[in-house]
Amino acid sequence: MTLPAPKPYSREWVDTPASLKRAVAAVEKAKRVYFDLEADSMHHYYAKICLMQVLAGETCYAVDPLAGLDLKPLLAALAQKPLVLHGADYDLRMLYQQHGFRPKEIFDTMLAAQLLGRTSFGLAALVKEFYGVTLGKEAQKADWSRRPMPEAMLEYAVQDTFFLPGLHEALVLELESKGRLEWAHESCEALIRATERIREIDPDAAWRLVGSAKYAPRQLAALKALWDFRESLAQARDVPGYKILPSEIMLRFADITPREGKPEQIPRLPSRLEPEVRDGFLHAYDKAIHGDPKEWPKPVPLLRKPVKSPHPDLLADLRKARDGIAANLHLDPSLLAPRAVMLAVALTGLYAPEEVREAAKWMRWQENLLLEPWLEAAKRYQKPR
Repeated sequence: MTLPAPKPYSREWVDTPASLKRAVAAVEKAKRVYFDLEADSMHHYYAKICLMQVLAGETCYAVDPLAGLDLKPLLAALAQKPLVLHGADYDLRMLYQQHGFRPKEIFDTMLAAQLLGRTSFGLAALVKEFYGVTLGKEAQKADWSRRPMPEAMLEYAVQDTFFLPGLHEALVLELESKGRLEWAHESCEALIRATERIREIDPDAAWRLVGSAKYAPRQLAALKALWDFRESLAQARDVPGYKILPSEIMLRFADITPREGKPEQIPRLPSRLEPEVRDGFLHAYDKAIHGDPKEWPKPVPLLRKPVKSPHPDLLADLRKARDGIAANLHLDPSLLAPRAVMLAVALTGLYAPEEVREAAKWMRWQENLLLEPWLEAAKRYQKPR
């Protein structure tokens, strides 16, 4: 299906109480609102929402959250309207964490595309498929906190919302034709609930980079010292840590650190670093490897296997049943049940449907597809309780 070009929506920059009032009025009047936002996590240590694109009626309101406006009236109005977004997970988490925002209803065009079996479901891919338009990528890594915002960046941001009305309508029709519209509604409701759970950061885990599980305590001490120095500097300068020193360089320091004695060599630090920063990293490293071994971090113990292990053939049969159903529906099998769900269900033994439901924490459409086939597959492995 090829959709006609988007309507020629107008655009308004919102950075005054008067313009915000107009945006709120438009949202309150609209039947449905198309929404997007831009943040600055790639350019600042403390990520913040820098732009909200609100397409309501015939106008996209580019709302500037950095202008010191009271956004509560706008967010209250948005919370009462069906919102259409693409890739809503990040946007909703940011809105909830920074504003306590919880929408009443959403439609995620990316999630809809996945439930329809598409393997290319990014906004650019969908716009290309439905409109035959190639979206530019030049502003994807832009610093959205820049003010005044360059015209090209603003146009890039608001243009994304122009395609959402047509995509929403086309995807809803396709979902209806395949009997999957309720799947999308239920999945979007689950997504709203999931984005309200704030992910706590374990301070003892943040510095344990991928690949560090193999390290001895002295190597871990070196890695943690470099991480701590980098993070303190990143916070002070309000830039992401990787922009000061890439994590792979810190891992190299840990790699060359022997269990005792001096390292044979020290990895080179980027020449762009100021002398005092270079000295700071080297001092932190030297102090760590010559510190008290009792204070060195301990390796994380290997995860123990579950006390109760599922029958390996049962797990394989559950996977086979899932994969067969997914193939018939042209879906990614993980949409039906990721491995963690299969393992949790297999551990129950599948003796009772209520136990399976509790373990799987399914949405209704997933249960309707999998519960009976899985209960049937488990019969040959079950022993009297």
